[in-house]
Amino acid sequence: MVDSRRQRLGGVAFTIVLILLVGYAMSDVASYFGSVVFAGIGAAVIYFHVVFPGSRFFSISLANSLAVYACMFLVFVTINFPAVDRVYATIGFTLPIIAFFGGTFLKRNQIRNIVTAHRVRAEHEFPRTFRWLIPMALIGATTFVHPHLDLDRTHTNVLFVAYMAGIGAIVFVVSHQVSTFLVDTGLIFEAFFERAAMLSVPTFAFLTFYSINVIVFAAIYRIVDRLSDAAHFMVHNQPEEISFVDAIYFSLITVSTVGYGDVTPASDSIRVLASIQIMIGVLLLLFGFYEIMRYSREHLGRHHK
Repeated sequence: MVDSRRQRLGGVAFTIVLILLVGYAMSDVASYFGSVVFAGIGAAVIYFHVVFPGSRFFSISLANSLAVYACMFLVFVTINFPAVDRVYATIGFTLPIIAFFGGTFLKRNQIRNIVTAHRVRAEHEFPRTFRWLIPMALIGATTFVHPHLDLDRTHTNVLFVAYMAGIGAIVFVVSHQVSTFLVDTGLIFEAFFERAAMLSVPTFAFLTFYSINVIVFAAIYRIVDRLSDAAHFMVHNQPEEISFVDAIYFSLITVSTVGYGDVTPASDSIRVLASIQIMIGVLLLLFGFYEIMRYSREHLGRHHK
C-alpha cells in the first residue's frame, strides 16, 4: 500500500512539473494561453475524479495528454494560423476538450467499467485505438493549405474554429476509444514508476561511476592545462586556459560524445586523454546497462515468486 501510494505521488509530482513547464514555456509566446492550459487541465482532472472515482492513474494520464495536446496546438496555430485572434484561439483549444467531456459523460457507464478494470488490453487490440487518429491527421493536413489562401482575419477566425470543431466532433464520437487509450497509458505509466523505483539502486550506482569518470578526467584536463605553457584547449576558436568548470563541461560532452565544438582539444596529449575517456565511458555505459538489466531480471524474478 505504501509503495503504491509513493508511486501515485511520484506520478502526480511528475504531472505537476510537466504542466508547470509547459505553461511557463508558453507564457512568453502567449501569456494568456498558459492560464487557459492550466484551467483546462485542472477542469479535466476534477471532472474525471468526480465522474470516474477510483480511476488511479487515469486522470494523471489525461493531464499529461492534455499538456502534449497544448504543445501540439500551439505549434499548429503558430504555423498555420498565426493571425487568428486570441478569443478564437481559446475557443478552438477548448472545443475538443469540451467534446471529450460530453462524449465520456454520455458513455460514462461503459467507460467506468474500463477505467476500474485496471487491465492493459492485449496487443492485437491496440491498432483499433489509433484509428481515430486518421481523420484527425487528414483535417490537420488540410490546414496547411490555409496560409496560401490569403484570407482576411475574419475568415481566418471562422475557418480555424471550423477546423477545431471538426476535430471536436471526432473526439466526441471516439471518446470511448480515447478513454481506453488513456487507461492503457495510465497503467503503463504506473508500471513505469514502479520499475523506476525498483531500478533506483543500480541506476544510482551507474551514475556514480559515470560521474567519477567525468570528474577525474576533468581534474586531469585542468592539471595538464595548468602545468604547461602550451595551449591545450581552444575556447570559441581561441587558445585559452580553461577553468575547472570548463574542464567539467569538456569532460561531460566528451564522455557523452556530443562535442558541441565551443571547447576543443588543441594538443595531442588532450586528444589522447579524450580518446581514453570516451572508451572508458562506452565500457561503463555497456557495463551499467548490463547490470541494470540483470538486476531488473533478478528482482522481477523474486517479485513474481
